[in-house]
Amino acid sequence: MKITVKYILSGSFACLICLLLLTGCASTTASDVPQAPEETPKDVKITEFILGPRDTIEILVYRQDDLKRTIQIDPSGIISYPLIGDIQAGGLSIFQLRDKLKDGLSKYLVNPQVSVGVTSVKSQKVIVLGEVKTPGLFSLESPMSALEAMSKAGGFTIDAKLKTILLIRGGLKNPELVTLNLESALKEGDFAQNAYLQNGDIIYVPATTIANVSRFFDYLSRIIAPITSMESGYFTGQQIEGSRGSAAVGR
Repeated sequence: MKITVKYILSGSFACLICLLLLTGCASTTASDVPQAPEETPKDVKITEFILGPRDTIEILVYRQDDLKRTIQIDPSGIISYPLIGDIQAGGLSIFQLRDKLKDGLSKYLVNPQVSVGVTSVKSQKVIVLGEVKTPGLFSLESPMSALEAMSKAGGFTIDAKLKTILLIRGGLKNPELVTLNLESALKEGDFAQNAYLQNGDIIYVPATTIANVSRFFDYLSRIIAPITSMESGYFTGQQIEGSRGSAAVGR
């Protein structure tokens, strides 16, 4: 889908734009420097991990060493397991997959005790944009906090406003905005501000001063395009060109 100014300003983007304007451009000082909100940002917790293509899992069955397997989920989300055959693992939580394996093995074993662990994550991504040195798309290879994502993106630029970092979650249909005060996390040890990330999260680090509305909407367009591309399953580095630093894909 082509992203135009008219499209950005219409429909489902209206709420997102208003919220971004309030958090990114509001000013209580003469210099128009955006301030952190007075309320405590929402507590963002790790949600139940959902398996996807190219994730690697380890399956153990109590007292059945011959059924131990380390398996990479194939591109269609399928794994193949002894006695059971093909199983659709992609889209399931590790607990749902464990229960499915238990059901399948129950035909051959009495009360099988199955455990499933994730050894490598390749299916989940987050995007970091704005005032970081290497903005881009990064793999969520393990539970990752906002500060860890900043590290993957090369750290902050000198212009970064750490008090009002935006976490955009939930996609276009029902976006949720959370304001993170990472300055408080770093200087005061307030790690409630250091939210854990979920697949598809967008982190935007604003500059200390957003000089004018046109610059803000330029930044906004760079946030919107990756969200749209992530929802359609396609993303390229060119879609974040022009953001601070050079676009990069985390490995």
